[in-house]
Amino acid sequence: MRVPVEWLRDFIDVEEDARTLAERLTALGLEVEAVAVVAPEARGVVSARVEAVEAHPEAAGLKVCRVAAGPAGRFTVVTGAPNVRPGMAVAMALPGAVLPGGMDIGVRDVRGVASEGMLCSIAELGLGDQPADRAGLADLEDLAGGDPAGVPAAGADLAPWLGWTESVLELSLTPNYAAHCQSILGIARELAAATGRPWRFPWDRQGEGGPGRQAAAGVAAGGAPAPEAPGGPGGGEPGRQEAAAAPAEAFLGGDWPVRVRIADPEGCGLYVARILLEVRPGGSPLWLRRRLVAAGMRPIDRIVDVTNYVMLELGQPLHAFDAEAVGGGTVVVRSAAPGEVLETLDGRRRTLAEDDLVIADASRPIGLAGVMGGGNSEITPATRVVLLESAWFEPRRVRRTARRHGLLTEAAQRFEKGVDPEGVVRAADRAMDLFQQAGAGRAAPGAAVARARAFPERRVPWRPQRLRQWLGVDLDDRTMAGQLERLGFAVDPGAGQVRVPSYRTDIEGEVDLAEEVGRVYGLDRIPALLPGGIPAPDQVSPRLALTWQVREALARAGAQEVVSWAFTRPAVWDGLRLPADHPWRRAIPLLHPLAEEHSLLRTTLLPGLLDVLAYNARRQQAGALVYEAGAVFVPEDLPLRELPAEPVRVGLAGYGELGGLHWAAPPVPVDFFTLKGVLEALLDELGIPAAACRWEPVEEPWLHPGRAAGLWLEGRRVGWLGELHPQVAAAWDLAGRAVAAELDLEALLPAVQPVPAYRPVARFPAVRRDIAVLAPQEMPAAAITQRIRQAAGPLLEAVHLFDRYTGQPVPEGQVSLAFALVYRAADRTLTDEEVDGVHGRVRQALADMGLTPRS
Repeated sequence: MRVPVEWLRDFIDVEEDARTLAERLTALGLEVEAVAVVAPEARGVVSARVEAVEAHPEAAGLKVCRVAAGPAGRFTVVTGAPNVRPGMAVAMALPGAVLPGGMDIGVRDVRGVASEGMLCSIAELGLGDQPADRAGLADLEDLAGGDPAGVPAAGADLAPWLGWTESVLELSLTPNYAAHCQSILGIARELAAATGRPWRFPWDRQGEGGPGRQAAAGVAAGGAPAPEAPGGPGGGEPGRQEAAAAPAEAFLGGDWPVRVRIADPEGCGLYVARILLEVRPGGSPLWLRRRLVAAGMRPIDRIVDVTNYVMLELGQPLHAFDAEAVGGGTVVVRSAAPGEVLETLDGRRRTLAEDDLVIADASRPIGLAGVMGGGNSEITPATRVVLLESAWFEPRRVRRTARRHGLLTEAAQRFEKGVDPEGVVRAADRAMDLFQQAGAGRAAPGAAVARARAFPERRVPWRPQRLRQWLGVDLDDRTMAGQLERLGFAVDPGAGQVRVPSYRTDIEGEVDLAEEVGRVYGLDRIPALLPGGIPAPDQVSPRLALTWQVREALARAGAQEVVSWAFTRPAVWDGLRLPADHPWRRAIPLLHPLAEEHSLLRTTLLPGLLDVLAYNARRQQAGALVYEAGAVFVPEDLPLRELPAEPVRVGLAGYGELGGLHWAAPPVPVDFFTLKGVLEALLDELGIPAAACRWEPVEEPWLHPGRAAGLWLEGRRVGWLGELHPQVAAAWDLAGRAVAAELDLEALLPAVQPVPAYRPVARFPAVRRDIAVLAPQEMPAAAITQRIRQAAGPLLEAVHLFDRYTGQPVPEGQVSLAFALVYRAADRTLTDEEVDGVHGRVRQALADMGLTPRS
């Protein structure tokens, strides 16, 4: 936000230079990023008079002008401006001048005539960029409001007159600051609190605002005159319905009758309409252009410029309608009808939602309330009557509408933080005065004021001792009360309450009062002391602790962690060969994606991991094994009716070979069994017993048939593993056999043993026996392992598959599997007879499965 110091002086006496002001505001918590001037590079532009105008001898449409620039001398300048005339007061850029934006001016030959400098248009002076601002030369007398005495003498430097040298404070307002700080008035109030000086309204120089007037009747908190609108007192908290809301109507008679009806009192609490007659189109005078440019806004025309001026000055957004385009002379504030369409001022046709609050006439919507007007009622050069809107709209409704349609306008940013309900009428009156000062038209007397809800005073408890505890500073009650009153609060020690000013929409409780006292007292003066008491121990959620553990375990297993986008693109579903009804395709679309590549919230980690593999493969990396632990977004239904579930999953993917850590170590292939081993090691480190897990063949569209497995834990599927289908690998340009896996950490969490169970070191020797069987190729080795454990009982310490063989003499369709069984007892040395008995039961159990023993 840009705050011109000259504009600030209208509201408060400023004695300090701009840098001192910046330090004071920063100490209050309003960070000033920079102190600048409007056009620091501009120089060499002076006031001048055109003495003579002749046609260019060699170029039709060009004119040769004789220009007097006072002490600087007389110059010959060539121009193509159609409005140049003898006697015209103009802005002349002398040779060597620099215009706003950095354009250098010199002497140049124009078709045989030396042009000594340049005569400037309004656009070239940095005071507007509309077509009318570029069409001809800037007439300084016209800019001065038609008063020749207001134009600097010929030869005078125009930089101060044009506002180029004006100091500007560039504030970086954090989101927690309410709309009261997004205006010149709000900054003046803050500065008054920092300095103790009174502030005032520019149009009310007789009575000064500030701490001394807060107790007077009819005066709002902070010294602001409190215009009373029919229907109840001012001073409520926007966004909170503290009194019953009901439809409201108001009527304004006179030269141009208008009726206002609030049909949606939940969305609009107060609406003010005023009429401007005898509208004169055209550009704004210099004083208005200067301030808008200094504040960072583009001058457009008199009507729009005044509404922007009031919004910057008072923080109350306004909107101007062409009154003749408002059907039936009726303004209705209502919710949009299903399927209703409105073309907004940016030229886009928008289909409205039922939650959108609209401004309508008797038959159609003419604007999105608090966000943007409609093209069907915009101001044009043919506009003769203007209907001015000033209103209080419910902040959450404005925010939802603005985000839904991607319209983050200056008005919406203020409405969604809550504007001052007491300032609604004040802003409309101020705009009508400025319209007349700018020569935009004649203000019709009176206003249509419709109030659909009351805004009762808000009060919070006054307990000074609690404020001292929060601040850690021993301030007396009177000092703290005085600091709050300088900010516009009213402290009533007898009642034990503090009245909150209506413009402070961010104040909710006592802790906010402590912050306000601390700001005025000086945050840098509060000693840096540790709070007393015993700090609470860190609390880490089981879900987060599991995520950390998984990341560390996979890193130790040799995988590299990656963090991919939480967004994906529609094209990946076809790349993964997913059918139309696959759950992964039910992804949440973003309303306003940065690009098509990031237009959906991910429902699986797989596409992001494959993008990482493809990136490495394109750079000729021989292999990679990567993992990611992160959330996916699973909606209950689309379109969204409630927030989606966000389960945390861990995904792995790899291809090629990983080189050994030593020159003599052979490369390790990244294949199905490598990835399965990594997952089994992870499950073991999480304390999930192998007996509780089961791997079984699965068929998934993105995985190779016959080279895919699902992981079941206690009867529930918790993940998948496999080699990518060749078509999927080709879609990501991955050569060879790429593999991937994904586990649902939420499903694993109940089985995780956070603390490993202690097992004493074995004191007695183990006995190893091997057994080999012929099994059907489609039978999982895990099923055989599970049967061995069941048959062997507690004496079996471990079982490992150490050999898998196909080929002669093994019959076709079968495979030879060899297992190593380790037997041990905790309290004795096992005898051969005991081991033989247990091993015999194992052989019999395998025979009962239809397996043929080979040893």
